[in-house]
Amino acid sequence: MAVGTLRPRLGAGQSGIWLILAAGFGFALLFLPDFRTFENLANILRQSAVLGLIAIGQTFVILLGMIDLSVGMIAGLVVVLSCWLLDIYPALTLPVAAAMIMLGMAIGVVNGSLVRWLKLHPLILTFGMLSVLQGLIFTFTDRSVGRASDALQQLANGELFGVPLSAILLLLLVLLTQAILSRTHFGFHLLAAGGNPDSARKAGINAGGLQVTAFAIAGGFAAAGGLVLAGRLGTGYPLAGTGLELDSIVAVVLGGAALGGGRGSIVNTLAGVLALTLVSNLLNLFGVSAFVQMFAKGAIVVVAILANQPRRAAR
Repeated sequence: MAVGTLRPRLGAGQSGIWLILAAGFGFALLFLPDFRTFENLANILRQSAVLGLIAIGQTFVILLGMIDLSVGMIAGLVVVLSCWLLDIYPALTLPVAAAMIMLGMAIGVVNGSLVRWLKLHPLILTFGMLSVLQGLIFTFTDRSVGRASDALQQLANGELFGVPLSAILLLLLVLLTQAILSRTHFGFHLLAAGGNPDSARKAGINAGGLQVTAFAIAGGFAAAGGLVLAGRLGTGYPLAGTGLELDSIVAVVLGGAALGGGRGSIVNTLAGVLALTLVSNLLNLFGVSAFVQMFAKGAIVVVAILANQPRRAAR
């Protein structure tokens, strides 16, 4: 199978999520005065930034037909460690941020290497890593610790010409990673390995190396999301990353990515992120309880997975 034949699968036929998103925003803008305030719209963009960064990394893993359940706890670990360090060394925001992203990538490399060399199922492995990281967080602290630096809080909460800085960062990274997937050999090989692993191996594609790289990317973006989340919270809350792994998977699937691998798009993942954030925002505006919101999110998961299943030809 030629790698080049997979190009149309990157985004073809997956524009439905954008139409649904546009309809949802249009309805809210027309009929909900509280929704169309500048403060609320800016808040939607800020909330999307954290999930969006994590979902970008999750997309790379899902394109290979795998799932990373550890990204939420990677983000949570980064929230705690970065706030603890920046409370002591507030002037070292850039070095601490770089170290946190390297930590996230290192955890991703461990995940990818174990999947590659020990042939462990990624779902089971990363669930185990989730538990390990959660244990590390609560061994370190069971309460909020430290304080995010002013620079990190400015990145998370600041604005440029009225647009949140974190949203601008997310958009730039979406464009960059989309270009990587659609215009580089790495992106084509990732799609090929996810769509048809056997053919990809016969074509000489290093599927094992792609696995390690994809998990490293997921870990790095989870850490980046953790840094923005730390800036939003302002302190190292130990439960900050809880649930982000599920939300990131749902966002990628809503964007049309195939859970079996080989089909997906970073741009469409962004639409999935915005759709999830929009739903949460609307439910909050309507005063819906957190328990009902959990039910709604679970229903979205089920519908998204069912819609994602390949259609079987009639016998």
